[in-house]
Order: sequence, then structure tokens, then C-alpha cells
Amino acid sequence: GGGAAAEPGLVAVAETAGGDAGAADAAGAAAETGDDAGGENDIPAAWGWPKEPFDAVFLRQYVLQYTKESKQEAWDHALAERSVGGTFEDFITEKAFANLLFNKEGTGEDKDSKDHKGIDPNCYRKGKWYRFLNAKGDCNVYVHNYTCDITASRPDNFKELTSEELAKLNKLGVYIKDLPEKMQRIYDVQNQIPIVFTSQETAEALRTFAEYSKDWQLLDCGKLKRVNAKGLEDARQAIVNAMKLGKWLCIYLGDHIPELLEKICITKNRDSFPVGTWQYGGLLSDMIKEKIYRDDDKEGGQYVVRDGFRVCVILAYDTLQYEMSSMRKDELPSKIPNFQYMEQVRCYADGDIKKILEIHGT
Repeated sequence: GGGAAAEPGLVAVAETAGGDAGAADAAGAAAETGDDAGGENDIPAAWGWPKEPFDAVFLRQYVLQYTKESKQEAWDHALAERSVGGTFEDFITEKAFANLLFNKEGTGEDKDSKDHKGIDPNCYRKGKWYRFLNAKGDCNVYVHNYTCDITASRPDNFKELTSEELAKLNKLGVYIKDLPEKMQRIYDVQNQIPIVFTSQETAEALRTFAEYSKDWQLLDCGKLKRVNAKGLEDARQAIVNAMKLGKWLCIYLGDHIPELLEKICITKNRDSFPVGTWQYGGLLSDMIKEKIYRDDDKEGGQYVVRDGFRVCVILAYDTLQYEMSSMRKDELPSKIPNFQYMEQVRCYADGDIKKILEIHGT
């Protein structure tokens, strides 16, 4: 079921207490109301729950947002970032950020909201609980499929995701607002370059963000469909700027992959677009930096690389089926240097969800 009409806010104060107390209260509540008859989805109207449960796709996104920041912390963060260019979250869903997630002034909390009422004891009697990792990826939490209540304690009516639900989540991949954290874990923990596969529309949104974000640096390979001196110099400047300022170097391929291995990242161009760009840590040796840094790029005669420098690659699907064609799959290792050592990440935005699930018949 969808339950979209009753969709709650996506960010709330993290709530890990109250689970045990709620479970203890459930038996008493059951005796008083006598509403335990029927199946898990036979919900008494008096409870005020949605008519349909939320599906696993929505609940996973909800958990990721819920466990990130409190409303006030997120509001303060947004105000601070707005003065210096904005954050990824602001860029992608600014209207939702302002209108759905916070009260208008961002001051105080609504004491009548579910965040202050604790877990609905009926959650332990009807519906079911799903288990997802929190935003940091370091522990599991449980979320109820009707009320979106969250607890750290495993409820008795917890159910594992079905194979169909797991398949649906895997087809979607990573939600666009959670992409930066996912990529950072891949780069910092796995020591790999993330290569993001996504729709043309979402790829273009990421390109625009990379162009204007204070934390990202765009390297647009579209300028190198035909090898030219200006395109190579633009690439060099993007690489060096990301290194010096400690930014993500976002290599944007769009829906076209130029001849990177055979014509661009070759020996004669090693002082502008070295093949090491496509290798984790491949730009950090003094020998490489000496080639790509110009005198004006140095600081006190040093090739400075600040903390935060990372590399990612963005590539759009070449079909309307949210998949790479067999021809594209075959050419990836032959066109993208060190492709086999990268971590592939499927990414989706709100506009992709319905299309992906319709295509895959789920």
C-alpha cells in the first residue's frame, strides 16, 4: 500500500526511548478497547491510523531522515549553510525542507506532535515493524508501517522484509539526498571511487549541484567529446581546485563516455588529465602533483591537498529502463580507467520512483 496521503514529515527528533514502556502498556490497552480481533491490517478506525500502511521504500527514506538531525538542529544547520551557498539537502528539496520539515520560524517544538507523545501502544498489536540501518549506518532501528513510530528495541511483531520488498529497494538504490553520505563511506572506508548510475534527469540535477556547491567541484567530460586544449585545461583546473580546497571532484560523464583510455587520459596529457584521476589516491604523489600544479597553484611552494578531497563519477543510464544497455556494460571497462575497481551505486530521486517500479512490475 502507499499511504501517501497521510505521509508524515521526513525529519523528526530521534526517539529511541519508550519502546519497553509502550510494549508494557499495550496489554492494558488491548483489554480496555477489545480491538485485537482480525489480522495485522484490520485497523480500528478509532485509532486514527492511515487506511493503508506505508511501503518499505518510503519507510527506509523516513528512517534515514528521522535519525539524522532534530528539527531545530536541521533548521540551525540550514540557516548557517544558506549564507554560504546551501547544502545538498537544501538544493534538492528546499521547499519541502521549509514547509514540511519545520515549523515556519524554526523555533521551538510542537508539544502536541508525535515526537513528544511517545510510541502508540497499539503499534505492538497491529501492523508490523521493519528494520533498517540508521543514518550513520552503525545500528538498526525499527519503524512501524502505519504510524512511522521508531524504536531501538525489537518489537514482538517485527517482520523481516519479503523478497519482493528487498528486490524493490535494490532496484531503486540510494535516495539522492542520502548519496553524499553513501559516497563518503565508500571513499573513506572502502577506499574506492564511487561511480553513480542514475537517470538522465537525476544526473543533470547532480551536475547542476556540483557546479554551484561549495563542497563539490565539477569536471564536465562533455567538453572532451572531441579532445581539445581548452577542455584539457578546464579538467586540470577542476582537479587542482578540488585538491587545494578539499572538495569532491565530481567527474560528470552524462550519457556519453568519451575515449578516456585511448585518447584523453594518455601519457601526453598526464600534465592536465592524468589517468591517476580514476584511481583511489592516484593523484596524491608528488610526481603527479608536480605535473598538474602550475606555479600559481602552489602555496608557499607546496602542492597543497586539503582534507575532504575525494573523487566520484556520475553516469546516466543509456536506456529508459533505468538500466545500462548490454553495449554500455561492455564498453565501461574499456573506456573508463580502473572501472573494475570502482564501487557502483544506483541512485534515484522522487521523480524516478514510480517509473522504476512500473518498469520492473512492482
